[in-house]
Amino acid sequence: MSKSSAPSPPDPTATAAAQSTADVNTAAAQTALNDVNQNTPYGSTTYNPTGQYTTPSGLTVPTYTQTTQLTPLAQSILTGEQTVGANLMPTAQSLANEASTSATTPLNFNTPDSATLNEGPQLLDQNVTNALYGQQAGFLNPQWNQQQQLLQDQLSRQGIPVGSDAYNNAMEQFNNSKTQAYQSAQDSAIGAGTTAASNLFNMALTGQQQNIAQQQTAQSNPLQLLSSLFGAAPQTPSQPITTPTSSTVSPTDVVGATGLSTQAQLSDYQAQLAQQNAMFGGLSSLGGAAILGAMLM
Repeated sequence: MSKSSAPSPPDPTATAAAQSTADVNTAAAQTALNDVNQNTPYGSTTYNPTGQYTTPSGLTVPTYTQTTQLTPLAQSILTGEQTVGANLMPTAQSLANEASTSATTPLNFNTPDSATLNEGPQLLDQNVTNALYGQQAGFLNPQWNQQQQLLQDQLSRQGIPVGSDAYNNAMEQFNNSKTQAYQSAQDSAIGAGTTAASNLFNMALTGQQQNIAQQQTAQSNPLQLLSSLFGAAPQTPSQPITTPTSSTVSPTDVVGATGLSTQAQLSDYQAQLAQQNAMFGGLSSLGGAAILGAMLM
């Protein structure tokens, strides 16, 4: 019986190369399974092998080209949408430039109403009151000057001398009436001034708010127009082709298969070796027994 020899270990380089080849072949098969040509009401998608690619390790991998072709109607719609979008681009660029300028321009709070607002209601009250009182005083002054002159002439005709008690009493009554008239005019001016000042301040505040709102509108208007323009521009639709279900292929486990084969060979070798050792052990026992019998004879 011939003596068995131990199996040689597998070449790792050859095993790795075989595993790479199996993986590439699996990937190529999986790609071919998943690249399913499609035909839909919107168009078609086809996959065609167009060449080969050689990996750094020397493996050849097939390459494919995906081609999507729309139906004549769908292509016409897409072309029209793209044309509209291209025609709107100059306007969009102009609005973008304007928006960039307006958005960085700070608001101007120094409006025609600012001076009125800066005075405040209290100062406005005083100013308006003084103006109204001055207006009323302009009417009262000539009247009271004339009445004073008439009173003095009347007292003189009556023979009441200047500085006498009768003259002083008459002039005191006149001055009291004059003071009451001017006080009434002042009270009226204060009330009217308060109302007028409040109205003037509110008008100025409303004007200021409108002015600021107009500036804000001028700032945001280009941005809103630009947003509306892009919203109105037709958007390129997504590809109207369905995605096929992916099919997977498990790669061949070359490394595992090689390991199992090597393990089987090693087990077979160990079994043969054990059998040979048993045979040699039996023969050795028989030879020892024959020698012992000869010595006893």
